[in-house]
Amino acid sequence: MSERPLELDDIQGNILAGFNTNVQVFHALTVVSADAFPEACRWLAEQAGAITTVAEVRAARGSMKQGLSEAAPTWLFLAVGSRVLSRTQPDLRIRDDAFNGGMENRAPGVLGDKTDPAHWAVGGTSNPVDVLLVLASNNEAAAVARGELLVASAGKVGLRLSYREVGRRLPGEIEHFGFRDGLSQPSIAGFEAGGEHGAGNFVFGYQRSKGEAPYAPSPDERQIADNGSLLVLRRLRQDVAAFQRFCAAEAQRLSARWPGVRPGHLAALLVGRWPSGAPATTRDADDPGASPADNQFHFDTDPDGAACPFGAHIRKVNPRKGPRDKVNVPRLLRRGIPFGRPAAQDPAGERGLLFVAFQTSIKEQFEFLSEHWMNSDDRPASTTHGHAHDLLVGSNDGAKSMTIAGPQGAVEVSRAEQEWIVPTGGAYLFAPGRRGLAKFSKPASKLGLWRVKKVWAIALDTVKPGRR
Repeated sequence: MSERPLELDDIQGNILAGFNTNVQVFHALTVVSADAFPEACRWLAEQAGAITTVAEVRAARGSMKQGLSEAAPTWLFLAVGSRVLSRTQPDLRIRDDAFNGGMENRAPGVLGDKTDPAHWAVGGTSNPVDVLLVLASNNEAAAVARGELLVASAGKVGLRLSYREVGRRLPGEIEHFGFRDGLSQPSIAGFEAGGEHGAGNFVFGYQRSKGEAPYAPSPDERQIADNGSLLVLRRLRQDVAAFQRFCAAEAQRLSARWPGVRPGHLAALLVGRWPSGAPATTRDADDPGASPADNQFHFDTDPDGAACPFGAHIRKVNPRKGPRDKVNVPRLLRRGIPFGRPAAQDPAGERGLLFVAFQTSIKEQFEFLSEHWMNSDDRPASTTHGHAHDLLVGSNDGAKSMTIAGPQGAVEVSRAEQEWIVPTGGAYLFAPGRRGLAKFSKPASKLGLWRVKKVWAIALDTVKPGRR
């Protein structure tokens, strides 16, 4: 079966192209009452023509590169929660336990979160994210103004603003710990030359792997899900001072067995990259002048974790082609952006990452990666250095440790219950294509066929084993 071309004029722009603007303003809207859902749904359908597609992002970037446009466009992304679909689109069932269960219910168990969803800054038990609006631009005033107009319009149909936050790109594309972020993205077949990953891993209606049928929820008689994607939103607060104190204290503790070890070197080994983005496998010290976008490396030349520890964050989330990394680790399209001012500018302020990731199965991709890799101590497997945790992001009970190959032998780095990255909210959402969103205002089919399909899909959910 040949793959159909990607419909870039229908897929939302932040999914495949990425907005990558200097500013993104996030707005979470909550439906105020059960009887407000129909009117809110009609309002959503009216926004279909305003959401920004991949084709529009590409065209705007092309014009700016050629000097044909100096204006900073403002782009719109829109996603909806499971309550909206279940109450207004009953003929669409997204067959994903995570999406249907909700992040607030699954975070304590599956994700290992220690924070109480009742006190989340976004989402949670009292403020479900029924609609997410993201306004992106290099002109903050323009993004804020357009967001205010949309929120005011939404308020007239029973959607109240339950969260608003501005994400701003930091100089050098870094996150608040000081490391260049967002470098290792999966290449998508049919979207970029030499793409390795089927578009169906990230957008509904396309193949996940060559030779497979297009991947889509079932049932979906009206094809509402076509060109849509599932979104994970996580508000992650970063404790920069605690991370720096830990690295300094551990470097001091290890100095007897590792003379001259620096806190910055230890931090790079926890991440797996130097602040510039250069992989820790390539050099013993960072080179700010080196190309940061080096992703043409694998761990088959580092079978024992001598250069990049098995517990390093980048090795946990993308083990590449290491000789002992036999599990096919799912990939995500990450489109996050930092929030808050740098610690040097606002020492007492809150800062962190608005983590955004796209996939077609939250359970099989984001949750699998979180539960079985980041929160696990035995993947990737090591026969020489034992088990290793992801000290940077992994969340689990008890002490966490990883082994690093020092110049005078292996050393162990451990941390107890303290967390440097704390989840403070989030949601699992569906980002429809432009045509799918326009269908929200149309009534579902009155025929009984979709009901039969729905019952059958639920039965399959119950008995079908996980894909991984």
